[in-house]
Amino acid sequence: MNARLQRGGMTSVAVAMLLLLPASTLSQDTAPEPLPEPGTPLEPGRYTSDAVGPDIDFRVGDGWLAGPSGDGPIFTLERTDPPGAVLSVTRFDGEAFLDSCDASSMTIVEPSVGRLAEIIAGNPYLNPGPPSPIEVDGHRGLQLDIGVPAYSECQLPFLLIWAVPIGSGGEFVQVADQQSRFILLDVDGDVISIAIESFPGVPFGGLLDAAMDLVGSMRIEPGEYVPPDATESPGPSSSPGQSAAPGESPRPDDAPAASSVPADGSSA
Repeated sequence: MNARLQRGGMTSVAVAMLLLLPASTLSQDTAPEPLPEPGTPLEPGRYTSDAVGPDIDFRVGDGWLAGPSGDGPIFTLERTDPPGAVLSVTRFDGEAFLDSCDASSMTIVEPSVGRLAEIIAGNPYLNPGPPSPIEVDGHRGLQLDIGVPAYSECQLPFLLIWAVPIGSGGEFVQVADQQSRFILLDVDGDVISIAIESFPGVPFGGLLDAAMDLVGSMRIEPGEYVPPDATESPGPSSSPGQSAAPGESPRPDDAPAASSVPADGSSA
């Protein structure tokens, strides 16, 4: 009888202690939820995605929604409060553009953090700051801040940086009057790019800090990228009439793949 009463008393104490724990402590131990469909507002908590190969889970506060993605190694998050910002996570496989104004200049380079940092910092149309070392969940890399001044020499409405294999083809781009922070990580040989981008002509404000808090909460487990099932012919990376997020070039239904777009942006 005493033993049974003692066990019951201990259980009551344990329940009382659990109720006294702050909600934030309990939520940190909760398994992360899969990232929902694009356009879905995100409730504060932890979410996870293996879209780029490694499994990445992260914590969001108020003001984030799931952004557009594609049938490839990319997922994005968007801020809903003004002035707005986009955080994208992609994998760099070595397909880069030698000339940001010539879509036919795509070539294959070494897929490494250092090489991608050189491509970004060495682009004549970008205004980069010095790279600095960074570490996210034990994975080392480089952080690079850039601005995109107005330019007139390029005939394209955006600057081609590297290619993202999504559907019929995709390009990671920058546009004039945009600010971006790139965090380039080596995850067991995979080059993972986390890009925080403003909308053209709009400063980050406090949203850069909010995005960096999200990055700081990331837990990254190495993994192998598994392409999605090809149930139908790949479509465009963004829907007709839908504005693309910073870093992703808009592509109407009848647009050719990146390698066949003439440098002047006209139809082939």
